[in-house]
Amino acid sequence: MTGKQSRAPDVSGQSERTSLLRHGALGADIPIAMNTVTIRPASFLKKLRTISEGGFAGVGLWMNEIDNYLKEPNARPVNELLQEFRLAPVEMHSFHDWQYLSSVERKQFNREAKDFFLKLNKLGIDCPVAAIATYDRTGKISEAVRDFKELCAIAEDFGIRVMFESVGWSEQFHDLNPSWEVVAGADCANGGLLFDTFHFVKTGSKLEDLEKISMEKVFLVHISDAKPLALDFKEQSRKFRFHPGEGEAPLKDIVNCLNTGGYQGFYCVELFNEQYWADDPVTVVSDSKASLDKLFGSLSHP
Repeated sequence: MTGKQSRAPDVSGQSERTSLLRHGALGADIPIAMNTVTIRPASFLKKLRTISEGGFAGVGLWMNEIDNYLKEPNARPVNELLQEFRLAPVEMHSFHDWQYLSSVERKQFNREAKDFFLKLNKLGIDCPVAAIATYDRTGKISEAVRDFKELCAIAEDFGIRVMFESVGWSEQFHDLNPSWEVVAGADCANGGLLFDTFHFVKTGSKLEDLEKISMEKVFLVHISDAKPLALDFKEQSRKFRFHPGEGEAPLKDIVNCLNTGGYQGFYCVELFNEQYWADDPVTVVSDSKASLDKLFGSLSHP
């Protein structure tokens, strides 16, 4: 890089959208989003339309899905679609296998990261990028801090934020504490956490762990419910996440903890569920919106 890239223009209308939905008696606006994976079989255009018409203010995106859409004969610029549907892009997925690399692997990944960030700039989409914790590799926390700091430095040249996301089947970063240790240790202005309620609950993390987090470093919350199924963690995560209120996760306590701590960002529904994928997307989106309305409405009744 010979100089910093100009920041991608904010095409999301996010400042306007984040004030549209008010729930509960906390006196706080709670903006809601939906990741497109929740209605996976639908076309990209139908996903955006259905999510917007279903009452959501934001959308979680996947770069591979955008790449495939843009190959279509009549594809339109994605930033124009987001403007048309008045959806704030809240996340772009994602980086994998970026931690504890050899020097050769690191150089290759850094080139790929720069290409990814440049593409995001060219698309005119301003949103944070998810960096998923390594599944199998392990190392010193100081090395993990170094890796995250380096990724954030690359992203900074493009005006992009990076979110560290732990996953329940990661050998080292399966719960909140080590993930926060990395983000706090890196201490990058553009580096934060992607907090996922499913992983938080299923890995046995505690509200006390969440209370330790500086909420200005939580860039996004994925919200979904969980049930005590006799399945391994990864299978549950990839096939059996549920609308808020359909499981046994203490979502009310979690949301109260986040809001009390000062979190003011989006709550993004991200549901991997084969039954939902077989259902009408309009019904799935409507059910998710109703579940969030009920959850956030209950916050006024501790």
